[in-house]
Amino acid sequence: MKAKLITLLAIIGMVTTNYAEEKNFDDFISPASNPVYFESPFHETSLRLIHIHQEFHSKVQTDVSGPKLKLDGELTATALQLRYAVNERFSIIATKDGYARMHYDNTLESEDGFLDLALGVKWSPYIDYENQAILTLGLRVEVPTGDRNVFQGGNSVIFNPFLSFAKGFENLHIMGYQGFQLPANTNQSSTISHTSLHIDYKIGNFYPLIELNWRHVLSSGNGGPYDAELKGGATLDVNTIQSQLDAVDIANLGTANSEGQNYVNWAFGFRYKISDNLTAGFAYETPLSHDDNGIFGERYTFDLIYSF
Repeated sequence: MKAKLITLLAIIGMVTTNYAEEKNFDDFISPASNPVYFESPFHETSLRLIHIHQEFHSKVQTDVSGPKLKLDGELTATALQLRYAVNERFSIIATKDGYARMHYDNTLESEDGFLDLALGVKWSPYIDYENQAILTLGLRVEVPTGDRNVFQGGNSVIFNPFLSFAKGFENLHIMGYQGFQLPANTNQSSTISHTSLHIDYKIGNFYPLIELNWRHVLSSGNGGPYDAELKGGATLDVNTIQSQLDAVDIANLGTANSEGQNYVNWAFGFRYKISDNLTAGFAYETPLSHDDNGIFGERYTFDLIYSF
């Protein structure tokens, strides 16, 4: 009788363990592009090392009918994101920081400096492990701690409320994000909507993925706080260069006539789970929309995520 009881308890333990192992989202991955804003709905304690290589447009429109400004060059930025899962529904996140270098081939002097900091929390009111679905609400606050020569540190505080969701269909995974940049001072900064979608398919430890990012300027600032240094030493207000100029997710320039601008990019790439704790990723992102009023062209994003 005692032996039978022990066997029954062992079977119950195995079933419970298997159920617990299945009660998670381990087959999902994090988004790869739009790393500043596209926040996953999942909760994990992790470090994410990111490196971005962003091409500048060869020419940028200077006003509605005037000549284009020669630019070319690239931005490189390296950052470390931190996430701490308090429990299965609540996390503390730090998703913007790092150091950037803007190298211009023409017209403007190259610059480098620190980026602003963004900290926040996220909470999941809805989790359905059985159907592999989750909905998460969050709020981040971007504080002006960066250097003005890389278009940081000149804005007031910017709030970023957001929601994100994910749904799995066996090896196919869909993820979405909607957030807003809501500046405390609308004269300095523009109000911007960010929308992102992600689809991936699991093939063993390899996940090919495709993503779409749409950034829409809901209302303009009043010219913004930033100047650009011309080659030769003179400075020029960014709003004077182009009152519709926008730097999408890296910086909020607050230019006066950017309201209504749309920036649609698509990205494709992959993630690979090197181990249970370590995941590598890559995404190539390029504009779909006609964006002479933006300064950014193609982007390459590399990252490495270590989960505890």
